[in-house]
Amino acid sequence: MSDEELFIMFQHDDSHAFSILYDRHWANLIKKALHKLSDEVAAEEVVQNVFVNLWKWKENIVLKGELRYYVYTMLRNEIFRYLEDRFKHSTTIPIDEIASSRAVSMDNDGHERIEYLELQDQITHIVDGLPEKCRLIFQMSRDEGMTAKQIADQLNISHRTVETQLSKAIRTLKNAIRKMHILLYS
Repeated sequence: MSDEELFIMFQHDDSHAFSILYDRHWANLIKKALHKLSDEVAAEEVVQNVFVNLWKWKENIVLKGELRYYVYTMLRNEIFRYLEDRFKHSTTIPIDEIASSRAVSMDNDGHERIEYLELQDQITHIVDGLPEKCRLIFQMSRDEGMTAKQIADQLNISHRTVETQLSKAIRTLKNAIRKMHILLYS
């Protein structure tokens, strides 16, 4: 049976159909989530949330295409929620994770690559908009991998000033990314 036929059966409370769908898609979803998050526990958590939400909202879902596209969209949204929650509760932003080309795989249509390039352009634009000293310190830290002490020594400024400027840059990026996410998904 096709995924779509199984999904219709599942919508009519056939738990066996749900089990088959779960078994068909679990491994591929885990693989994709693990590729995006590089954390096995987090990958399992977001995939589990996909299936919980699929179960919870089964009566309200109207498929307009293949189930796998719907499930992958759900996964993408769960990954965004996970990352947003992680950013909210962290004092630093893993900008290398976001900007890393390894974090983006090509899907069949290249949509993810386009989204990645747009995000990369937006991050570059945000960094370029930082005050000159703040931008320089941030780029030395992220692009050149220098520590706060190395930056302070090279620029002949205090270690505390470097930390303050880095915090300011990270806070600006976090707020901008949060606003982009709200605009994209509200």
